[in-house]
Amino acid sequence: MGTTGEDSGRRLVPALGDILRNGISVSMLEAVFDASPVALMLLVGPELVVDHVNVACRALTRPDVDPVGQRFADVWPTGDPVVVPALHNVLATGAALCVDDYVVPFAGVSRRFSVQVKRVPWRRGLALLLSAWETSEAWEARLAAEQAAEAALRRAGELDAAVNAIADGLILYDRSGEIVRMNETATRRLGYAPDEASPDLAERFGALRVYTPDGRLMRLEETPVARALRGETVRSLHLRVEYRGESVWVLASAAPVRGPDLSIVGAVLTFSDETALHEMEQARDDLVRMISHDLRTPLNAIFNQAHLLRRHPEDAPRVEARTNAILKSCERMSSMIQDLVEATLLEDRQLHLSLEPVDLAELVPELLERFRGALDTDRVKLVVHSDVPRAQADPQRLERIVLNLLTNALKYSPPQGEVTLEVAADPEGVAIVVTDRGVGIAPEDVPHVFERFFRARGARQPEGLGLGLYITRLLVQAHGGRVDVSSQLGQGSTFRVVLPAAAALH
Repeated sequence: MGTTGEDSGRRLVPALGDILRNGISVSMLEAVFDASPVALMLLVGPELVVDHVNVACRALTRPDVDPVGQRFADVWPTGDPVVVPALHNVLATGAALCVDDYVVPFAGVSRRFSVQVKRVPWRRGLALLLSAWETSEAWEARLAAEQAAEAALRRAGELDAAVNAIADGLILYDRSGEIVRMNETATRRLGYAPDEASPDLAERFGALRVYTPDGRLMRLEETPVARALRGETVRSLHLRVEYRGESVWVLASAAPVRGPDLSIVGAVLTFSDETALHEMEQARDDLVRMISHDLRTPLNAIFNQAHLLRRHPEDAPRVEARTNAILKSCERMSSMIQDLVEATLLEDRQLHLSLEPVDLAELVPELLERFRGALDTDRVKLVVHSDVPRAQADPQRLERIVLNLLTNALKYSPPQGEVTLEVAADPEGVAIVVTDRGVGIAPEDVPHVFERFFRARGARQPEGLGLGLYITRLLVQAHGGRVDVSSQLGQGSTFRVVLPAAAALH
């Protein structure tokens, strides 16, 4: 292996010092000087006169002056004012001088050198041995390497930023299935501790349960990562994953990572959480099924009654009964459509409330009279306490809240069961409490009674779209109030709505 000028220079200076100390002949010294690729100069006397110089060093001195016999300051091209004092210090103290990066101007360009100066014995006295070897190429190579490394780090940083900015999770695996790196989304979504990310694919897969869209449990070799490690590209695969007690839907894609020789060196997996979208699609499908089923019932009744009217148009009692049946079915359909419209407006926060002080002690009895005929209000026992403050509410929307609560209570009560409607003061404002003595709500159903399309088990004749209590909750929340329920199976349920008092808002 060859040696660099820097290596030669560092070895040659001590060797020349040995030659001079041992009194080797001048001819031997000159032979060593001339053969060296390192620039060498011997300086003597307090004026630092050049005594010997080799060919490599002559190329560094002034071209118009023979350096031998001249003062160093007159032949060295830099004109650096600190050089001569530094050389005198070496001559006086014997402390060697080493400069690793010394810039020398040549013909408008700068060349870089490593320089060493040592005091040596010479002709019954002392002299300075100056050696210099050029490091320009090495310096430029080092600079280029540093710039390349900086550029690589910058590109890596840009790549990291781009990968972490991706909303989807991204995981890179090596050939054995171990995780090499994950972006921030994947790290946050999976929550792997460092020791959980390091085991191989089979160990990590053992902590998961992955299902295909048709509900079949997926085997390890069927997973997108395992397929990618076999060379397959997997695109947009819908999966349900159970992990740490949570069930989520994901959309996964995977592809092999290949080396320069096209061999598989790993795999990359991307995934997005599609749970919310899946729930929306399920809700849409439920809505379509529910509307098609529940609207068909009153529509069929209208259809049948209309046909019967055509058969007996002259029978007045039958005409009246069938007309009433048609009207009732139309009212049911209108109520369902209104529920859908209101639910949509409330979800989009587009339903405007006209809030004003409302005296519930006066309004609620009026509402019961207004509901007569539409509801079996004879089964409703009204209790209005004294000193009930006025509520800050929209009277029209308040009517809808009371109607929904009473409809629900009567529907889930025995045919002759009593329902209590109570109006009372509350520490947070005004309370409307509806209590039935019906079938009650199963404990597992209680957290869901205010959800969209939910129907509790135990209804005698489930009607509507299951939006009544859902709309009630949204309306109460839009008023700045709250609604809750307590229930026991076989004993009934109590729904309590609390609205802010008008005085509390001033």
